[in-house]
Amino acid sequence: MRNIILGLLVIPLLAIFQSTLLPYLNFHGKFNLDLVLVLVLSWNLAYPDSESLLWALLGGLMLDALSGAHMGINIISLTVASLIANLAGARVWSTHIILRISVGIAGTTIYYLVYFLLLTITGWRTDWANLPIENFVRSIIINVFVMILILPSVRWLAVKITQRTIDI
Repeated sequence: MRNIILGLLVIPLLAIFQSTLLPYLNFHGKFNLDLVLVLVLSWNLAYPDSESLLWALLGGLMLDALSGAHMGINIISLTVASLIANLAGARVWSTHIILRISVGIAGTTIYYLVYFLLLTITGWRTDWANLPIENFVRSIIINVFVMILILPSVRWLAVKITQRTIDI
């Protein structure tokens, strides 16, 4: 339950920051920093439970409400991407740096592919031949870098809010 309350407090703030203020920072169109995606992937690695998928649903709902795309596109994209992190987030391997990097790369790639595919299906004009691959690769790199930076803090927070039980 604490997981859901924390998500209800943090995700809307990050979604508002990502949708309103982050586009005005001076990145010169070189890359996109997806704060909600990075936090959802990090939380699913640190707290691999089915409740963690609610963070993806909430983040997608907030991003859909703040964007001009069809409702549900961010919800589906974030949920599919976070399923990868949730399945990979076994307690044994979740501290390994290679897993963090691979989940960041796979999660960001899957998020963007599902997002653009859903935009195409819903009638938005998407020119697949002229997608800026350089920006896509830079976005993956910055998302993975930020994910590596925040994952220790997210893991610490997940340990603090987890109720410990003893099974006999």
